[in-house]
Amino acid sequence: MDQHEKVKGIFVTGTDTEIGKTVIAGGLAAILKQAGANVGVMKPISTGDMTDAEYLKHVTQVDDPLHLINPVSLCHPLAPSVSANIEGKHVDMSQISKAYSILQQKYDYLIVEGVGGIAVPINDDKLVVDLIKYLGLPIIIVANAGLGTINHTMLTVEYARQHQITILGIVLNMFQSKKTSLAELTNSVEIERVTQIPVLGVVPFNKQIDTPNPDANYLADFISKHIELDFLNLGDML
Repeated sequence: MDQHEKVKGIFVTGTDTEIGKTVIAGGLAAILKQAGANVGVMKPISTGDMTDAEYLKHVTQVDDPLHLINPVSLCHPLAPSVSANIEGKHVDMSQISKAYSILQQKYDYLIVEGVGGIAVPINDDKLVVDLIKYLGLPIIIVANAGLGTINHTMLTVEYARQHQITILGIVLNMFQSKKTSLAELTNSVEIERVTQIPVLGVVPFNKQIDTPNPDANYLADFISKHIELDFLNLGDML
């Protein structure tokens, strides 16, 4: 949509829920903030609680109210369509659009975190992929670094391609693993080979960044060490 064309940003999606999207999205936002970019954050839809939005707000220290960062907040930790039905609500895309429009006027760059995976239903006729297309943002796919991730990542990549969504890269996240397995050592090479999408990095487990209020500079430095950042075009936005 024309109203969204001027906004530079990234939509962080995942191959699953609880895959570490928030840490990666927060890390990218913290890196941009540390570099002096005028960056905002958004979690359009949350289910269960608003901790992801609170994390993003904390690491960027933006002054936006949570209801703007996270315009749709549902109580049950389920797919948005299911949670909304239980609560007798309907997820309205226009509510998200209004919040996004306000943020896009304020910031030069937006990091937007999705909910669940790319094919999760938002309401009766929209999926997360429709939200990505509506916002017109390229995506980064966050995937588990361990066993089983090749299948999940290939499915996500192919689904995004079917919907003509630009994929900037894939981040493999060892968000629950303290020891590196053989699968984690080999998956990045194989995923690049079969998808022809760059694996931007493998992020090791770190308890210090997986807390509600991590040190933003530490988070930025840590993610910078493990993810290739050329796609951010930092020099163009400062």
